[in-house]
Amino acid sequence: MEPELPAEIRALRLRAGNLKPKDLQSIAEAAGFVYQHTSGSHAIYSKDGYWANLAIPLHSLKKKTALRILNLIDGAVQGGNDDE
Repeated sequence: MEPELPAEIRALRLRAGNLKPKDLQSIAEAAGFVYQHTSGSHAIYSKDGYWANLAIPLHSLKKKTALRILNLIDGAVQGGNDDE
């Protein structure tokens, strides 16, 4: 992963109450998640070797929801895959 990715996640956490779905989609893709499909009003992302799929709402985000998604992305970056 890119070394600056955790810093980007921290910066997004500071403005979690004012994030757009596109912000979360971009950081998820930078963390190695791949778009799978849309289910209702949520974009579904997955990452090989990571236990959870991400369901990113495509509508307005609550701060709590944005923080939970950022925590999952951060966990995927910190735990990562053992591909190295």
